[in-house]
Amino acid sequence: MTEHTFEAHSNSNIPANQSNKTSISDKPAVRNSSKKSIFVKFGELQKEIIDDSYYNFNNFEFTNDRKKSLGSGAFGDVYLAKNKIDNKYFAIKIMEKEKIIESGASLDVIYREISIHRRINHENIVKLYSHHEEEKFFYLVMEYVNGGSLFSYIKRNKGVDEKKAFKFFIQACSAVNFLHENNLVHRDLKPENLLIDDKENLKLCDFGWCVDITSGNRVTFCGTYEYMAPEIVKEVPYDLGIDVWSLGILLYELTHGYSPFRAQNDNFDDYNEIFKNIIKYKFKIEKELSKGCIDIISSN
Repeated sequence: MTEHTFEAHSNSNIPANQSNKTSISDKPAVRNSSKKSIFVKFGELQKEIIDDSYYNFNNFEFTNDRKKSLGSGAFGDVYLAKNKIDNKYFAIKIMEKEKIIESGASLDVIYREISIHRRINHENIVKLYSHHEEEKFFYLVMEYVNGGSLFSYIKRNKGVDEKKAFKFFIQACSAVNFLHENNLVHRDLKPENLLIDDKENLKLCDFGWCVDITSGNRVTFCGTYEYMAPEIVKEVPYDLGIDVWSLGILLYELTHGYSPFRAQNDNFDDYNEIFKNIIKYKFKIEKELSKGCIDIISSN
């Protein structure tokens, strides 16, 4: 087996205090400049939210009495429901306002997520059809994707062959490209946020950290450790490029079955070691891959 090792040292140090793992402030810093990519643009970003009475919250009923969730997020869980009009299945995300506030976040984060996600129509992005707000809860009515997460798929198969990896990778790129061409940055790309439908096509979900970057770069410390770009780790202004970095991590994990900057010796939550590996750009290609695949992974 050919083993490729990549390591580049940086003069920048990891911030001494990383106890605050997420930041609520999200102010623009430096003016962003985005370029059109070579990917064909599919989908539509609606200028305004359009309501449809079919998706009225009263038309839905939960199928399992909320005893078993389809998945969990930072602020709530997702449950299977069906529309009583035609028995079509949907996924409904329930978020408790008290938990959101207790986490140190603002309810404005949820309003922003709804405002962005509801306007997006793209074949590789989970559709948010409607939302409902009560005194204590938010309810997001979404497209039901029945194949589970890409994370579970990768773990179950211990990685995938290069051909299938590129199929998933290109679909993820298509979704991200669409966001970027509309000046949106996702900021939490990872296999857990990519769902697989019954035809084994990917759909990007969870827009809780997604923001419009038109007014400038961002500085918020957010995302998932092993997928964070060096700019986020160093807490310096960043732009759309952080999603591109995460796509490279995704391709590595697809082909290897694990992420490149993970901590060793079973210390999977040791973010200090993870951050050191990210800043040093220290990882190994441990699978037999084509030169093109290696080049994409290592070009970040």
